[in-house]
Amino acid sequence: MNRLLAAAFVAFAVLAAGGCATSRSEVALAMPAAAPSAAGKPIVIGSVKDQRAFEQAPSDPGIPSLGFEGASQATAETKLRAIGRKRNGYGMALGDVLLQNGQTVESVVRDNVTAALQQSGYKVVPSAGASASTPVVDVTIRKFWSWLQPGFWAITLHSAIWTDIQVTGSAAPTAVQVTKSQSMQMATDGNWIEAIGETLAAYRAEFVRVFAPK
Repeated sequence: MNRLLAAAFVAFAVLAAGGCATSRSEVALAMPAAAPSAAGKPIVIGSVKDQRAFEQAPSDPGIPSLGFEGASQATAETKLRAIGRKRNGYGMALGDVLLQNGQTVESVVRDNVTAALQQSGYKVVPSAGASASTPVVDVTIRKFWSWLQPGFWAITLHSAIWTDIQVTGSAAPTAVQVTKSQSMQMATDGNWIEAIGETLAAYRAEFVRVFAPK
């Protein structure tokens, strides 16, 4: 690599970091629009549990990890809000991306599962008002993570949402999984929000495809 290309790569590395790769950002994700389902079949959303496994210093950026105090010292509350790890232009893991206070991975998934069930034609009802025969949906979150892949002239933001959906009466859970990638010049807070928002939209579409009444 000649000096000109080397200088250009260093300049891009700084630009791609967005000037705040070492910081801990807090972002707010928009709630999905609710679809009317007054005439649909009643269904209850039971538990939504975050079962992601954080590692201290994984070699794979798609595995959840945390900067600052590190995954081993982070509180459960911090892990529930963690959705991504920042990296500089060379791929070195630095700061974090968390949901703002008031949102957790569990609450975001619950909101999106609710919207997807409504779009599928169901009427989501509280457990207190449901009959004994009303099916219950339990959600286990296996992956909800975004990570940056540096490149020479652009970076790629990957986002993945993987869940297991257990419905009353089903012998085994059904996997609903989506992974999306976006090429961009910088990893700003707005870019993280956009990338995760598009992945959530794809997740709802996949959920509808799998669970819409046949």
